[in-house]
Amino acid sequence: MTTNQNNHAIVFGCSGINGWALVNQLLSGYPTTGTFAKVTAIANRPFKPEDAGWPRDAGDRLQIVSGIDLSAGDDIALKKALAGKISSVETVSHIYYAAYRESRDGAEECRLNKEMLRAAVQSIEDLSPALKFVTLVTGTKAYGVMMFDKFPFRGQTPLKESYPRIPDEYAKNLFYYHMVDLLHELSAGKAWSWCEVRPDIIIGVAPFGNANCIAQTTGIFLGLYRALEGPGARVAFPGTEAGWKLLSTDSNQDIIAQFCIHASLQPRDNVHAQTFNIGDDATPLSWEKRWPILASYFGLEGVGPSDDAVTGPEYVESHKEEFQALCKERGLKEDIMYTSIRNTGSRGSVMKLMDFDRNLDLSKARALGFNGELSTESSWYTAFDRVREAKLML
Repeated sequence: MTTNQNNHAIVFGCSGINGWALVNQLLSGYPTTGTFAKVTAIANRPFKPEDAGWPRDAGDRLQIVSGIDLSAGDDIALKKALAGKISSVETVSHIYYAAYRESRDGAEECRLNKEMLRAAVQSIEDLSPALKFVTLVTGTKAYGVMMFDKFPFRGQTPLKESYPRIPDEYAKNLFYYHMVDLLHELSAGKAWSWCEVRPDIIIGVAPFGNANCIAQTTGIFLGLYRALEGPGARVAFPGTEAGWKLLSTDSNQDIIAQFCIHASLQPRDNVHAQTFNIGDDATPLSWEKRWPILASYFGLEGVGPSDDAVTGPEYVESHKEEFQALCKERGLKEDIMYTSIRNTGSRGSVMKLMDFDRNLDLSKARALGFNGELSTESSWYTAFDRVREAKLML
């Protein structure tokens, strides 16, 4: 591992679930205090330190830069904005890229996210001769998990980074591939290197909420269930029998961030242009094991699926007046919570629509010297604590 007291990290997408965690870990002294002298957090939306909940002793190590739109398509204006707003921009050594822009049109989503990454990397490359490394966070869509019944690696778990790309019919509209190909192109003949980090469903929270954040949406459901049904109530798993048994790998936002930083500090030959799976534990987990642990945080008894099981959206909708009253009474962010729970997002996918194991092989990350692990309790309970602190669950 290489360390340099003059390292300057820039995190694009700092208000998201991965970007927030990256800044948090960098400011918390991972891997060692002083590894990074400066941390620049970049967001498009207005963003203040008090919104984030990052370490309060960051001092002048942290600078937050808001109002940076990577999709604007004006390289000159972008570089001018970055040069004007980022102190010591010429010392940026590490880019951690976690920005994302959604589009319901697959081709447009690919174009948009590829363009944003290009604008970010080339702007910093032009502004900072000190650039050493770019880290891109992707996900298991790269294995085709969202192809559902057409999942190409059924029965071939744990999923390995060496597996081929999914069929072109689906790959053409998967923006991860376009971004990875772009980094191959941009880095050719350059001094800086890069890697792709591939988690599964992320266990964590973003400061402004995230409609697809499974810890947030699960917490909203179970928090309301506990408030209305009382401690010790039995809560059935809101998914299928197949979903109850399938194996997967949780990926906590802290573990992802720590590995991203760890990988970015390794010798070039060990990481350049490589993909790494990352997760909390190499031992796969089923909802049969996970659900009772999650329910226990709320003082509930988590049991298996049943014919009368209710989903989070159904439960909130059928108790909407009580939900609104409790949110108002406790000063919670009702609008964000309601939008989140009404979004089917990742919850429906992992609990109802997937009928295959998708656990990850973590041996490549371990071979790189990263041995960070989190238990299910530590991973989810930390996430639930953060969701509650953000006033996004009861």
